Amino acid sequence: MQKMQINTEQKELLKKFNKFLSFKGRFALILSLVIFILYYVFVLSIGLFPDILGYKLGPTSVSLGIIFGVFLIVLCLVTTGIYTYIANYFLDKEQNDLLENIRKQGLLEALQNGELNFKEYV
Repeated sequence: MQKMQINTEQKELLKKFNKFLSFKGRFALILSLVIFILYYVFVLSIGLFPDILGYKLGPTSVSLGIIFGVFLIVLCLVTTGIYTYIANYFLDKEQNDLLENIRKQGLLEALQNGELNFKEYV
């Protein structure tokens, strides 16, 4: 298969799309790591400090462990909401715009047909 030659504008478009994909991946990774680390710390603290997490708050049966557990669940919901909001209102629009520009430049079909190697230009 013959390789497609691209101009400077097309190279810049591919670089911009690569930067966008990198940002999107890093953003999702950071949010995931925050949740993973907090859950790991919570589970580790259950094993290492059960007396502290078992401490009752007042005359009720609510303990610090329950409070922290509920906090983690709420944090997961909030983090999911943040990612969904940013993805729906910003990232998806940017991705659609970039893909539309790539399609207009004729690069999308070339990428799909293997005439163009994305890695060579980013």
